[in-house]
Amino acid sequence: MKIKIKPGRMIELLPEESLLAALVRYQLPVPNVCNGKGTCGKCKVRITSGVSAPTQAELKHLSGQEIDEGIRLACAVKPQEGMEIELESGVTYDRKEAVLRNMMQTELNPGLEKILLRISAPSLADERGDWDRVVDEIAGKRPHASIHADLSLLEKLPQVLRTKNFKATVTLWENEVLDVEAGDTTQSIFGVALDIGTTSVAAALVDLKRGTVLKTVSSENGQTAYGADVISRISYANESPEQRRQLRDRVRETVNALVGKLTEAEGITADSIYTMTVVANTTMNHLFLGLDVSCLAVSPFVSASNSPLSFAAAELGIKINPRGKILLFPNIASFVGGDTVGAVVGAPEVLAEGTHLLIDLGTNCELFLKTSEAMYACSTAAGPAFEGAGITQGMRAKPGAIEGVAITDQGVEIEVIGEQAAVGICGSGLVEAIEQMKLAGIINKQGTIVDPAKNTALNAPLRERIRPGGKDGREFVLAFGGADGVDVVLNQKDIGELQLAKGAVCAGIKTLLSQAGLTLQDLDSVVLAGTFASYLNARSILEIGLVPDIAPERIRAVGNSAHVGAVRALLNHEEYKQAGLLAKEIKHIELGGNKTFTSFFMKSMYIERAS
Repeated sequence: MKIKIKPGRMIELLPEESLLAALVRYQLPVPNVCNGKGTCGKCKVRITSGVSAPTQAELKHLSGQEIDEGIRLACAVKPQEGMEIELESGVTYDRKEAVLRNMMQTELNPGLEKILLRISAPSLADERGDWDRVVDEIAGKRPHASIHADLSLLEKLPQVLRTKNFKATVTLWENEVLDVEAGDTTQSIFGVALDIGTTSVAAALVDLKRGTVLKTVSSENGQTAYGADVISRISYANESPEQRRQLRDRVRETVNALVGKLTEAEGITADSIYTMTVVANTTMNHLFLGLDVSCLAVSPFVSASNSPLSFAAAELGIKINPRGKILLFPNIASFVGGDTVGAVVGAPEVLAEGTHLLIDLGTNCELFLKTSEAMYACSTAAGPAFEGAGITQGMRAKPGAIEGVAITDQGVEIEVIGEQAAVGICGSGLVEAIEQMKLAGIINKQGTIVDPAKNTALNAPLRERIRPGGKDGREFVLAFGGADGVDVVLNQKDIGELQLAKGAVCAGIKTLLSQAGLTLQDLDSVVLAGTFASYLNARSILEIGLVPDIAPERIRAVGNSAHVGAVRALLNHEEYKQAGLLAKEIKHIELGGNKTFTSFFMKSMYIERAS
């Protein structure tokens, strides 16, 4: 069966294959939060020819207007020969783009060195081999080095040396020669700091000669086609070795595409990139390497390796210099990975004297607590609500997403990314909307939307925005769509999703403090890490109880500190070595089955300040 993808591509479906599965197989952009289970309602496509009657799943997740406009769910629609569909534009709005906030300066010591060699040419009186000449010349500059190289380097060496009359540049990583280039290339030495997130991947190009970040790019993690969170990815990978390889290949394709963007933008060659530092959570670490993740699915959630790992780029299929080094930050345990270690390296203030809490907010929220006695870390499954997933009209932070909300007696004021009509709401807008709804009396501390007929304290403009809704309970209209648009609402189910996410984070914080014998009042500071956290205001997160109720001035957002940690490790190899030592000192607290966490979780569901 063939289906046309506008504007001009044809795909062919396999027997019994769903449209969603075919789109994923052809690597075409389609949201897929629930991995085709029909529960998220996000895999929307517009059918312009051959539209079918809506299924029960589509009637459940789509509005009447969407159904009338030919919108269907790729996981539910029945494919038909000759069907024509339109997908969302592949252009995304990513708030990580070109941003590395609060990068701390570090001494430039990348562990790499380029040395210019002027080598004597062979003669009848001097019949040394080409490689022997290189080694002897290096030995004159580094007397105690024991130099070695691989076969691929020896294969190209004769031609390289003769291109510039035996004037050449060698690149050394400790005692290993990574490359030999014709002429003087000592000014061209680069690295990439990579942050592999569950949802997106960010890459920063760093000039290792001058110690500067040249450019940062990011994109959606190609694995999102197989599920929105680590649990769904683990489940998919465990079905077969082939599916595990699919996930490995997708994330590597994402990384290579980003490297290509960096080299093109800066006019450099991929061969001039010699190191790549990688921060990732434990699951992403394993899937990037193509490792078995089955043991991460069952208690005691053991990883294949928690140690710092180093590979040649060619071994992983990463398109930098083939002999370049890929350096992965160490995992701490189970679901607390190298991204947490990177976040601490990138925000070293959490290691200062006193008691400090670092919260890396995301689908998988990591917590790090430093006290005068010890260091602790845990991971709590906040779920995808902070990314807008699991919310009826939730979306990622891109044009059309509500990102700010203010509720007054007269109504609702919203801020929309791209200054256009609202079509959904992203994570920061969700947090602020619920905080404002609580302050306005639209919801109570249990998160229940009040009955407008019984709550006369609300002004009429606000009561009129509360509607019965459907099976997902009452809804509150944030933005009216008008004649041609769809109203953007939050319903009772959406509020419950936020309560689950914020409850998990707050309960994790309290559990860590309990393990350390401390209370919320003992915290000297709370450091919020992650790009999402940069767009939250202290008032909102305090009011809904996402973070401990401390003075706002003791809360600080540091942006994507995990990525900053990867940059610091590129600039100074000693930072990377210290990361390995740091990971061993951190005590992991497993929250699964933890009775203390369960008790705190039930109490943390309320929409109120945490105490």
